[in-house]
Parts: sequence; C-alpha cells; structure tokens
Amino acid sequence: MIEIAGFLLLLALILSTAISLSLVYGLYKRDGRFIDISYRGSKGVFVLLSTTVLFMIYFFLTDDFRVEYVASYSERVLPVFYKITGLWAGQKGSLLLWAWLLSLFTFITIARDEHRPNRYYLPYVLFTLNITTLFFLVLLNFVTPPFEMSTRVPADGNGLNPLLQNPGMVFHPPTLYLGYVGFTIPFAFAIAALFMKDLGEWWIKKTRAWTLFSWAFLTLGIVFGGWWAYRELGWGGVWGWDPVENASLMPWLTSTAFLHSVIIQERRGMLKVWNIVLILLTFALSIFGTFITRSGIITSVHAFGQSSVGYVFLGFLAVVVVSGGYLIWSRYEKLKEKNPRIESVLSKESSFLYNNIILFGLAFATFWGTIFPLIVEAVKGIKISVGPPFFNRVNSPLFLLLIILMALCPLLAWRRTSWQGIKKNFLMPASLMILSLPILLFSGVRGFMPLFFYAFCLFVVFSLIREFYIGTRARVIHRGEKWVSAFANLLSNNRRRYGGFIVHIGIVFIVIGLAGYGYFQFKESYTMKPGDTVNVKGYQLKYITLQSVQKGHYTGIGSLINVYKSGDFIGSLRPEKRFYKRQEPTTEVAIKSGILEDLYLVLNGWESNGVITLTVVINPLLSWAWFGTGVAILGVLWAVYPVKRRVSETALLEKELILSLQEAREI
Repeated sequence: MIEIAGFLLLLALILSTAISLSLVYGLYKRDGRFIDISYRGSKGVFVLLSTTVLFMIYFFLTDDFRVEYVASYSERVLPVFYKITGLWAGQKGSLLLWAWLLSLFTFITIARDEHRPNRYYLPYVLFTLNITTLFFLVLLNFVTPPFEMSTRVPADGNGLNPLLQNPGMVFHPPTLYLGYVGFTIPFAFAIAALFMKDLGEWWIKKTRAWTLFSWAFLTLGIVFGGWWAYRELGWGGVWGWDPVENASLMPWLTSTAFLHSVIIQERRGMLKVWNIVLILLTFALSIFGTFITRSGIITSVHAFGQSSVGYVFLGFLAVVVVSGGYLIWSRYEKLKEKNPRIESVLSKESSFLYNNIILFGLAFATFWGTIFPLIVEAVKGIKISVGPPFFNRVNSPLFLLLIILMALCPLLAWRRTSWQGIKKNFLMPASLMILSLPILLFSGVRGFMPLFFYAFCLFVVFSLIREFYIGTRARVIHRGEKWVSAFANLLSNNRRRYGGFIVHIGIVFIVIGLAGYGYFQFKESYTMKPGDTVNVKGYQLKYITLQSVQKGHYTGIGSLINVYKSGDFIGSLRPEKRFYKRQEPTTEVAIKSGILEDLYLVLNGWESNGVITLTVVINPLLSWAWFGTGVAILGVLWAVYPVKRRVSETALLEKELILSLQEAREI
C-alpha cells in the first residue's frame, strides 16, 4: 500500500503537468476541448491527493512504521487524537496537507464556474492554481517525499514531540494553512486579470468571499497559535515576536490592507495598482513564511529543522515576485487609466488610504525586524537577535494610529466631509471618550500608551454603537418597525457594512485583551513548602502537596494549589511537569481564567522534601482577546452569508434611496 500511495502522488504530478500543457495549448489555439480536459484533470488531481492523504492517515492509525514519516511522528501508545494530527506534525505531512487543500480549493473554483456562460477568465485562473499545485507536487515527489521507507523500522515509533501533544495542534496548523492556501485564489484571479488586461473590479467581486474566508482562517490560525503557546510553553505570554510568529502576521497585515483598499476600488475605481500589489504581497509573504519555517535558517520553537526545501521555496518566491512584478509593470498604463483622485483629506477614501499606509508600515517593520539578523549574519558572520523591545517600540504606536483610524473612518463621508458633518458625527463618541478617561484612571490604567489604547478603543465602540443606533432609529421612524425588528432588518439588509462593523468590534476586544496583558502583566516566583500560603494581588495560594500521575505515554509530577480570593475558596489548580519517553520534559501550566484576569501558575521545580518553586503570572483582560476573536469571525460570517431572495424593482430603488440619504447624513 505504501508503494501505491507513492505512485498516486507521482500520478498527480504527471496529471498536473499535463493540465498545464493542455491549458497552454488550448489558450494558444483557442481550442475549448483542451481547456475542458484541463478542468476534468484538475478534479482528478484532487481525487488523487485526497486518496494519498487518506493513505497517510491510515498509516498513522495502523502504526505502520515502515513509513519513515509515521515512525518519526508517532508511537503505538500515542492517543488516536494525536495520531491523526501527525499528518501535519512534520514538514512532509504539512506540505502534503498544503497541496491537498490547494487541490480542494481549485476543485471548488472550477465546479462553481466551469458551466457559467462568461467563464473566459477561468483557464487563466486555473493555470496559476495548477502551476502552484505543480510546484508542491514536485517537492513531494523529488525533494521531500512523504511515503519514503524507513531504513530501520522502530518497534514502537519515535513518538510525537510533547509540545505538539496539545489540543492546539488540532486547530492551529490547519487553520493557518487554510488562510495561507486560501489567498492563492484571489492571487490567481488577479494574475488572470493581468494576463487578460481586464483590470476592472470583476476579479475583486469574484474573490470577495475567498478573501474574507482566508483572512478569517489566518486570523484564527494566529490566535490559536497564541493560545497554544500560552498554555504549553509556560512563559505566561501569547506573542513573543518570534520569526515564525512574524511570518504569519505579515500576510495578515497586507490582506487586511487589501480588504479595506478594494472597497475604494469598487466604490470609486481607485487604487487598482495598489490592490494588485497587495494581493501579490499577501501570497508572496505566505510563501516567505513557509521558507522561514522550513529552511532552518532561524531558531524557533515553531520552526522545522534544517532542510534544503526552504531554499526551493525561496526560488519559487523569486519567480512569483519577478513574474508578478513584470505583469504589473507591463500593464501599468492600463491599470492607471481613468483612475480618480482623492478629493479631500477628510473623506472615507483618505481614511482607508491612511489605514493602508499604516498596515503596510507594520508589515514592513515586522519584515525588516525578522530578516535583519539574517542579513547581518550573511554579511558579517555575526549572530544578533531583534527581540520584543524593537517590535514593541516600533509597532505599538502604529497599532495605536490604526485604532484611531478605525474610530474615525465610520464617521467620515465619501469624497469629502464638511466641518458641519464632522462636528455632528464626532460630538457624541468624542464626548463619551473624554468622560471615560477618569473611569480608566480610577480603574488603574496608567501610562500614555495604555491610556490612549483604551480611550480610542472606547471611541471605536461608541462610534459604531452610534452607527447602529442611527440606522435602527431611521427604520423605526420611516417604516414604523419596532426597535428589535428594525435592528435585525438593519443588519440583514446590509450584511457587508454591518458585518464589517462587528469585525471591528471584535478587533477592539482583541486589542483590549492584548493591551491588558502587554502593559499590566504581573509575574513573580515563590519558594513554598507543603502548607505554605502566599498572597498575590488579592489571591491567596495555599500549597497542599506534590502529586504524581502515570499515563500510557508519560509520567507527571504536579503540585496541588488551593486558590482563595477575599478568603473564599474559588478552586484548585495543578501545574505539573511531564516526562515522555525519549523526549525532553514539558511544562503543563494551570490557568484559572476570568473576565477581568487570568491566574497562571507554573511549576518550575521541586526538591525531595516537597519544597517547590512556583511562578505566578496574572494577565489582566486576556480573555477578551479570545472572545474578541469569536466576535470578529462572527462578523466575517455575517458579511459573507448568502441570502437568496427575490428583490423587486421598488426594493432596489428603496435601497438606493437609503444609501443616498445615508451619504447625505454623513456629509
């Protein structure tokens, strides 16, 4: 069966090559038969890769250690839960997953569009998708084959890295890959638009759902990664500006800029060149992140080991950037045709443009901080590190500016905003923000940056609440609807606008949580013997005893800690150390989460007489970051959820009238 799996992977490579040749010939000769064959062939690639993925999962579940990859990332006593996740635990399996996801997305794209009457763009889209798939299939067949046989078959397997034996392993890599791979679709449509010199808004509208889908999953992947690090690494944080963390953040920043700037192109026909550049950068940075993770040129707990596959990715990245740059340069005159200018600095267009500048600045600062040590080492042979102090000093002010723009943008009108409109729209949220400052100070918020972060987060919330209120009130007055019905209909009738507002509220909650953790974290270590009690920030922690545990694939030593607050018992926590066969020990933290703060305990060590060293971390408001992520994803789902209904001509005219009145009100 192992030979069959390898043969199917080779067959997928041959078929993918044939698809590329068929597309080139069909487009050159304008022969639709060859193009239709390529559509069917792409579906065949999906079937072949789906079968190879199922084979790999089967080999893990049956402990077939003849497969070198299975032997390296599994063992007989490993829970089934983690045997399945072994598919993406290592480099070979994760590349197989990437190729399969890309074939799945290609299959969906073709199935949706191949029978539409105006599918002139589809062969060009498929060509880009298939070339990308072909690249991964070359890797899987010749550079890092996943079904390579073991030279020496271990009796029980080598086991999965203990750091990967965490629920985060189930969610973080797949969601991150869904985001990375998903951006290949809008990238392919953008390249198709450049090839055809048809550079209007059609490709943006065709890929809007794909872009939001990819952005949502990349967001989830980043947050799941932070949640996993928070619970597994025992350092009390969620983000350390690690190079691999940065690699996932950079395409998120450029894709966020893209999501905002395409609104200007759709509404005003502006920023055509910039939008093409942004989606090219987003795809390129996804590939760059894979290079960082797999090349072995950086040391990271998140990275794979030394491998030549990373430099193959670097070559592919160079091809993507050079070919994409050439297409943009050769179509530049076409892209800038009839491109209107921004009429006023006080307009929605301007706020979106400033938003893009800041997001690009964040991406560049993160990129430079990530690659600068590599450049220094290559040029001077000196190893240096660029750590959190640099990123916090450079990026924090930019993030604050981003929050300020998020607050101001909904209050500005398209084209230009009059001073009367500014006074009218800004009065309520600005007044409430100013009134909230004493409350923030009384709550213990000190320092310029945290105070401004929280103040403008409140400004965003107040301004968005105002938007929801004015829209609902208009329906109540002009249509006679009840408040609840008016609010529900308001959200339903303009899902994209109000879904975006919900996403912004979720981002505000994330910022509130990260600012609390980043600026007000408490961390201290204590030495305790059984029966000792320490008072920490309103908590009383009583150390009861050391406990041992024996599982099938590890043994553990934990300390039982009873937790009291204001004299009341609120629960027990048990931080521990785990020892796996042939692996380094791991730290298992104990966390008591709350709305206002997390109590986070780490067992650092113990002595034979029961004395322990315990690290206590208190992270204020961090739970808001997890909750805010859910709100943001809910906003994305609301924005893209399809609503099929018949719309009469009267209803369309009514919608246009409402939009006109809304713009007039904003001005």
